[in-house]
Amino acid sequence: MLNFFINKALKNRLIVLTIALAVLIVGAYQSQELPVEVLPDLTKPRVTIMTEVPGKAPEEVENYVTIPIEKAVNGIQGVTRLQSKTDVGLSLVYVEFDWGTDIYRARQFVQERLSEVDLDDGVTAQLTPVASLMGEVMLIGITSPNDTVTPSELRTYADWTLRKQIMKIPGVAESLSMGGGVQQVQIKISPEKMLAYGISAEEINQAASEVGSNTTGGYITNRSREQMIRVLSMTTDLEKIKQTSVKQVGNRTFTIGDVAEVSWEVQPQRGDAGVNGQAGVILSVVKSPNVDTRDLTKKIEKVLETMASQNKAEGNDIKLTSLFRQATFINAAMDNLVEAIWEGSVMVVIVLFIFLFSLRSPLTSLVTTLITLSAIPLSFAVTIIIFTLMDISVNSMTLGGLAVAIGIVVDDAIVDVENVLRRLKENASLDKPKPRLGVISKASGEVRNSILYATIFIVLVFVPLLALSGVEGRLFTPIAIATITSMIASFIVSLTVIPVLCSLFLKPRENMEHKDGIVIGSLKKVLELTFMKAALRFPTLSVGLGLVLLTFCTLIFMKMPKEFLPNFKEETLIVAMTAAPGTSLEVTHKLALSVDKMLVDIDGVKTVGHRAGRAENGDHVVPVSTVEFDIEFDHESDRGREEIVNDIKTHMKSLVGTFSVVSGPLTDRIGHMLSGVPAKVAVKISGPDLDELRQIGIGIQDICLSIPGLEDAQIAQQAAIPQLQIRFNHDRGEVYNITPDAFNHQVHNLLNGAKLAEIYEGERVISVVSRLSEDIRQSEEKIRNLYIATKNGKQIQLYQVADVIQAKGPNAINRENNERTFVVSVNPTIRDLPKVVGELERKIKAAYPAELIEIEGEYIAQQEASSKIATWSIGVLVIISVLLFSYFGSVNFVLQVITDIPLSLIGAVLYTWYMDIPISIASLVGFIAVAGISARNSIMLISHYFMLMKDEGMKFGKELIIRGTQERLLPVLMTAFSAGIALIPLVLANGQSGKEILSPVAIAITGGLISSTILGLIITPAVFYLFGRKACDKALKRKLNL
Repeated sequence: MLNFFINKALKNRLIVLTIALAVLIVGAYQSQELPVEVLPDLTKPRVTIMTEVPGKAPEEVENYVTIPIEKAVNGIQGVTRLQSKTDVGLSLVYVEFDWGTDIYRARQFVQERLSEVDLDDGVTAQLTPVASLMGEVMLIGITSPNDTVTPSELRTYADWTLRKQIMKIPGVAESLSMGGGVQQVQIKISPEKMLAYGISAEEINQAASEVGSNTTGGYITNRSREQMIRVLSMTTDLEKIKQTSVKQVGNRTFTIGDVAEVSWEVQPQRGDAGVNGQAGVILSVVKSPNVDTRDLTKKIEKVLETMASQNKAEGNDIKLTSLFRQATFINAAMDNLVEAIWEGSVMVVIVLFIFLFSLRSPLTSLVTTLITLSAIPLSFAVTIIIFTLMDISVNSMTLGGLAVAIGIVVDDAIVDVENVLRRLKENASLDKPKPRLGVISKASGEVRNSILYATIFIVLVFVPLLALSGVEGRLFTPIAIATITSMIASFIVSLTVIPVLCSLFLKPRENMEHKDGIVIGSLKKVLELTFMKAALRFPTLSVGLGLVLLTFCTLIFMKMPKEFLPNFKEETLIVAMTAAPGTSLEVTHKLALSVDKMLVDIDGVKTVGHRAGRAENGDHVVPVSTVEFDIEFDHESDRGREEIVNDIKTHMKSLVGTFSVVSGPLTDRIGHMLSGVPAKVAVKISGPDLDELRQIGIGIQDICLSIPGLEDAQIAQQAAIPQLQIRFNHDRGEVYNITPDAFNHQVHNLLNGAKLAEIYEGERVISVVSRLSEDIRQSEEKIRNLYIATKNGKQIQLYQVADVIQAKGPNAINRENNERTFVVSVNPTIRDLPKVVGELERKIKAAYPAELIEIEGEYIAQQEASSKIATWSIGVLVIISVLLFSYFGSVNFVLQVITDIPLSLIGAVLYTWYMDIPISIASLVGFIAVAGISARNSIMLISHYFMLMKDEGMKFGKELIIRGTQERLLPVLMTAFSAGIALIPLVLANGQSGKEILSPVAIAITGGLISSTILGLIITPAVFYLFGRKACDKALKRKLNL
């Protein structure tokens, strides 16, 4: 079958070259069209249900909104996790689905269930827009450098000018403003004047709800042209609003201005923001899924430039500052990886040319090198086309897969070209050379089976990565797809294009002796005098040496630290700071402004923006005592990233009464997706009693503090905070003729405010709200003496029908899978996750009931991923063994190839240990890749030994093994050097932005290649010499065609 393809290619050389050229052109074009991202889409399908319930405490919101919604969405097919966060006046329910679920179909299921939920009038549950995990592409700070524009005016600018322009850009899913406060018209009722004039709050509210609207009055049609009648009474003029009639008593008409103060104010805030120590507004921009971040960022920045120019021209004291730009990380990562690919390619070229160079025929050496290298662009072009068909973006993982594959994809071509060149040289030395096409076809056919099986094994060893799910699956599947696709493409190229190119350009001169080049000739001599001598003179000792090294390596592996993923070196930093639960937003915001100034003064920090609490209409809910600082590094600073980060940590630790966690945006989001909290490890306590849950949480935090490496443990900002409770007395209510609902309604409107109308200023929507003035709402005594209207219209004071007491209640309620939950977030400060978390798990089980507590996060993900890789690897090993038996027909040969795999793992583990890198999922990917390469080399050696016996009649012995090893030395060394050298840029880039995951992979592969090549040239011949005689004799009797 394979010979058929080789012969067909040689007979149709023009067609083969035309197809190859077309593939190159299409691949090059598609590489420019694919979307570019920093990482594959890590977004797990999740539907967020947001319900605003103004004025309700967390307990009421939980009972009347959150729990009914949870019950409704329970049982939807594919739901893996149901989480909720209940805050003051807000319910958020997160419905998480299996990986691979269509998000829009999931939203349809959720929407259908929501239609069955019966909520109070005016309360509507809505789904937030679809966004990806890394959807927040930019944060824009808006400030007034000279403080001539108030924060609330900046907010108006952000909401109705800047946001409007940004939302016009295709690909923007959402843009949220935070800080400054939303302006509204407030009608501040005076209780004394109401009582004096005999006017109730309800009458004022009724009048205020009629402050103005615009409508139509039909048409005038008795003229030649129809004319519309418009009735215009809407106004934003506060003086005119004051003139609105409330009630007429006798001959006097009382207006709103007679009983209330009308002014522009800010609606009650649950969040605020600042930039570089100055109060302002932060506008976040979230993209839609599958939108190119870099292209979208350019469009956003173009809008920002236009707006900045407009502000300058109009003399507006408004400054726009970029606080976070995801495209910066993407550009750095992509540039680093593309550079690594180019550097690796150049190194492969140099290595191939050195090995193939001959002083007698330098032109042939150059041509041979170029033919071999043709496998790289052709294989990569096919891979890019497959990416397009599978809708895979260009990201650090796909580029990493190509970087890993650079040296491997030329392996098939190396083996083919080397054998063809050797046979052509032998043919050219004959007195009567045979036809070149026949020689090339036969030479390619000689290695076809070994190339096929070696390629199959490389493909198979990457299959376990395709079985991974979750974050690790999303990260490493593109590497597997890139490598598998490029390897299959490389095999096809070696069967078709390579023989064709050899037939056209490889023409050794006839009637002359062709010798090896200087480099390969010297290496063969060194091989015979060292490796072969040791292997064949002391075969048992050689095998024993391998076993000793393997044992030593196993012991080191067991003691090495383990982690889920390497730390990302991002261009920005997130610092989450929490003050004591119950701290007011005003105090938190003032503290955050001072921290802004402290951080921005650190050498190496460019900008600092903070967001305290939560944004209006935002689904990121945190207490007002929590602040997130977004820190951008100054790339012109001479200080290293680690130095700056350590400086930031030191400054944050100096803040008394606060707790801070430092992480990157990507690390933060991955942690949040794995466990629901932005931390590597989450300890979740479930139960009905929040106080009890908190006490257990504090106990677990104490356990963490007792374990070295877990000092960075934070309990949830979920605690009982002071409440002023107004408790209605039903007996007194009956006496004074007022119902509980009427009482609640009046108190809510007076204290929290009643939204009465919406007025418009162009496109801007402004709420009209009535409430008591600030001085009354902030005084417990004045609240006690408020006047409440009874059913018969009399005014009584609040204390007559209610008790006003000091109490405590939860500031927020978190739930998971229908139970209240309290979380302890842990970010280990040492890299060995299994060790420290394992100890934590044991201590927790000894102290608390196991059914109450669950540990989630990277620790669990690492265990599950490692277990899955191990299980699938065993399955792949069985399949490889079966294939090897079908190829060799001998269990002996199968075992010889399998025993060579640990030789690669020796170097992989030792080099990883030497580089002081923990074992992570990335390292395991490297182990998998190098195992396939080492098996490939063993197959080539053993196959060639047998071929010399079968085709040339050599007898089993040292001479056979020496000759066979020398003849296969060139492809073995070239494949090892090309694969290893291509990864050197990634090895040297350990810790660089965009290469954090790929560097451990490259280090493992490089170390494994070194050990598998050196030990393989000693131990493989030694094992074959010790145990191969009987197997070869049996195979020869069966006349196996290897």
